[in-house]
Amino acid sequence: MVNKGTFISTDEYGNIVGVHGFRIVMGIALVVMILAVIFNGIYRIDTGEGAIFTSVNGVKEPITKVGWGLKFPLFTDLQKKTIVNNNLYFPSDYIQLESEFKGDTQTGSIGIDIKTTDDKVVDTGVLMKYQIVDLYQYGVMNVRPEEQLQKDFDATVFNYLQTLDSGTIINDIGTVNVALLDRVHTSNIEEQFGVKVTEVSLLRPTYTQIALKAMSEKQAIQAVAEGKLNAAKSEALAIETIAEAMKKQSDILANIPANQLDFNAKMTLYGNLKGQPNVIWVIPNNQDVTIVAKS
Repeated sequence: MVNKGTFISTDEYGNIVGVHGFRIVMGIALVVMILAVIFNGIYRIDTGEGAIFTSVNGVKEPITKVGWGLKFPLFTDLQKKTIVNNNLYFPSDYIQLESEFKGDTQTGSIGIDIKTTDDKVVDTGVLMKYQIVDLYQYGVMNVRPEEQLQKDFDATVFNYLQTLDSGTIINDIGTVNVALLDRVHTSNIEEQFGVKVTEVSLLRPTYTQIALKAMSEKQAIQAVAEGKLNAAKSEALAIETIAEAMKKQSDILANIPANQLDFNAKMTLYGNLKGQPNVIWVIPNNQDVTIVAKS
């Protein structure tokens, strides 16, 4: 029985719900709201951190004060940012590739392919270390700062590496690192995003398997070509040597009288024939024969 004057309401099934039940529902709702404020409305900024606060009307402002703060949940937003010791990778999924090692297992390459000026393909990653020095410029003046910074960094690195030959990237990492850092400094990345870049480093630059195969084939072709060239050079040198010897012999013969050459030829012929059997010596008529005794 319901006493007269008592507030009565019914649920969707027609069941009677009294004042006591209504108070329980309201109490639960109040507790939920308080917990939401506690867990979603209270925030903390630690040393080395900052945040971008978006108010109810959409206005953004940076927060750099260290300590606890309060915001209205659901209608406001707070995005924390790491101010110091930030790392950015090229390609952006380099850390994931490294942890899962989804790269070229033959060469150990896990970065991105760069076609170099000497028509080879080098795989490498790049690390950029930076800190945020102007949180307003970083998070307020840029709608999606992380995504935008990544794209600008990728373009700067990719465009520069394509101007180098493969040997420089593979063997002169220190020089390339200095040049990359200089490229970033001379670009508008730091000014646009309010950051200070402290280091840019190549990560595991190596030839891809395709590049290694192409290099091996090229070296084989070069070896064959060099072998043919060396053989041709040797043949040309031999011909030159023979020609030079014949020229010297010709020069010597040119200074000897004809009768002496004829005598030498006859003596050479005599020397070749005198020991041969079945040789008949004929003395022409009217020719004197001179016998010379050996001393």
